[in-house]
Amino acid sequence: MVIQQIVQRCRKSGAVLLGAALLLTPATAGAESLTAWCGGGFTGGGSGMRIAGDGAVTRLARTTAAAPLALSPLGQDQAAFRRWSAALEAAGFAALRLNQPGNMTCSLVLETGAARHAVAWPGITAPAGLPAPVVTVFEELRRWAPD
Repeated sequence: MVIQQIVQRCRKSGAVLLGAALLLTPATAGAESLTAWCGGGFTGGGSGMRIAGDGAVTRLARTTAAAPLALSPLGQDQAAFRRWSAALEAAGFAALRLNQPGNMTCSLVLETGAARHAVAWPGITAPAGLPAPVVTVFEELRRWAPD
């Protein structure tokens, strides 16, 4: 019920895609994770990657906004999670205030314990004002592939 209320509020505010990205459920409540997601357009579907604090990397995809989220485990890379977390901390990610969903929206979401912080922007190209380390983390996570 709570999720439906959030989705309804997001629809009313035009933030359906950001709401969908933020509703991607972590593997374990309170677990650390980093998610890079893009979605929207005509179907409302999208795809992305999530890396958990233990290094587990999962591909995320849904064909439409209403479709179930497909999770595909890809491998482990704890060093990447540590590197990306450190880069986001150094860039002041938790203090960034960017919530600009569009027809096609991309987002980067960092969860640490009970805290969750997200930035979102319209289109697939990160805005010029986003710090370079944040853009690098987003792009590297979206391109991650097992060795």
